[in-house]
Amino acid sequence: MLKTLQALYRCQLLTGQGIWHLLNSIRTDGMNLMALLYVRQKLSPLQTAIDTEDSCINYRTLYLQSRQLADQLAIHCAIKPHQKIAVMANNHIVQVHTLFALAALGADIYLLNTELSASQLQSIHHDVQFDWIIHDPEITVLPAVKTLPTYHQHLVSVFSLLTTPVNPRPVKRKPNHFSKITVLTSGTTGRFKLAGRSSRAKNFLSPFSQLLVQLNLSLYKKVYIATPIYHGFGMATLCMSVLLGATIFLTRRFHHEKACQLIAANQIEVVTLVPLMLTRMMNYCETQLQSLRCIITGGAPITPALVTQVLNRLGKILFNLYGTSEAGVCMIASPQDLAIQPSTIGKPLQGLSAKLLLNPTANDTQGELYIKCAWSALGKRWVGTGDLAYKDTAGYYYLQGRIDDMIVSAGENVYPFELENSLLNHPQITDTAVISVPDQEFGQRLVAFIVLNPASDQNELTIKDWLKTQIARYQMPKKIILIDELPMTTIGKVDRKKLRQIISTTITTRP
Repeated sequence: MLKTLQALYRCQLLTGQGIWHLLNSIRTDGMNLMALLYVRQKLSPLQTAIDTEDSCINYRTLYLQSRQLADQLAIHCAIKPHQKIAVMANNHIVQVHTLFALAALGADIYLLNTELSASQLQSIHHDVQFDWIIHDPEITVLPAVKTLPTYHQHLVSVFSLLTTPVNPRPVKRKPNHFSKITVLTSGTTGRFKLAGRSSRAKNFLSPFSQLLVQLNLSLYKKVYIATPIYHGFGMATLCMSVLLGATIFLTRRFHHEKACQLIAANQIEVVTLVPLMLTRMMNYCETQLQSLRCIITGGAPITPALVTQVLNRLGKILFNLYGTSEAGVCMIASPQDLAIQPSTIGKPLQGLSAKLLLNPTANDTQGELYIKCAWSALGKRWVGTGDLAYKDTAGYYYLQGRIDDMIVSAGENVYPFELENSLLNHPQITDTAVISVPDQEFGQRLVAFIVLNPASDQNELTIKDWLKTQIARYQMPKKIILIDELPMTTIGKVDRKKLRQIISTTITTRP
């Protein structure tokens, strides 16, 4: 508790001035995201809030313009509290303005992946019935609903409303409390669900205080959000960075070359990303990452090889987070934890309970991970994560893949994650992804995509010969496909849809 209080005081939130502004924010803007921005613009008005590839803005201006946008959206779009507003936008300043303005209006915000197909978006709209969709201009195939582009040369857009002269008679709006923010958990796979969370303080105070202390976030002033803000990980980082008064660096899309150059040029201290992004950056130019003091990974399993590489080359600055869309961050593995057990996702946060649902008919130590906490969107109920995990005697948890990734091959249960881990033990394999394909003889088989290091002399036959000593026969992949680089989604995960497209042009599913 003492460390939390010290950290809050260091970033001015627990000073008399900070507490005064917090109370005023509730009266002025209500208990929502805009309250965070109100407090920070009072404490750090001239501090750069957002820095992008083509512009930057300080906290005072961000707040005033977001309030203006809220007025304009209320006037021109008649957006009211609890209307359902979808936002489909990549990381840029106007997107950030939009999120704060909608929160100020009390709208329920739905953050959608910009790469959703037309049919996926239509399906979500059918379930939710959006009142408006605010979208980047390149997204053109939309349901029959009111829409507003973030930018447009000729039509009314969020940007044009932002730059319209301020109404001389300010719009009177009642403060709005506890609007809902909903994220899409798996939009690019075809299997998705919406996870909504209220903006009530209890939903983030406990995990926020633990992150603040364990990651020493109050010490840093420059944060690069490499993941999309429409992803839960990115949105959480945005809120935390605003609360702490950090300068937030954004790029519309992640490119590892530009990311490394951005970090080096601006001496950025904190970056939030997924493991595949970090792999690309480390392989491209680790010397450009020397300014980093805190690397936060999450959203996908991290390989022991990557953990070891980061700890050895950049120091003990890597934190591996595990979370769900319903509960946010659930577990933290510190650099000290990772130095001992590179594959762990750590231990549960205080106030969060975790358990494994084991198969009673099998002598197995792994099972589906269930979590329960007060800040979960589903309340104090046990929630199945869909992740397969096990726990060691010291209480650390380890991911073993997704439950729904399991296939039955020749009557045996086979997990792609296990084959991926085995392949990564090969000294000449730098990255891999494994997916399943139908097979007439075995029912299903695995196909492995492998990235070799540049000096490797390996091929499919030599790798299969090596695998025979590492795995069971039923785990052997049907095909190994050598690839220069794993395709990546905008969220930063392996794009398995593109891998399946590669398979369809490379092999057949006949035995």
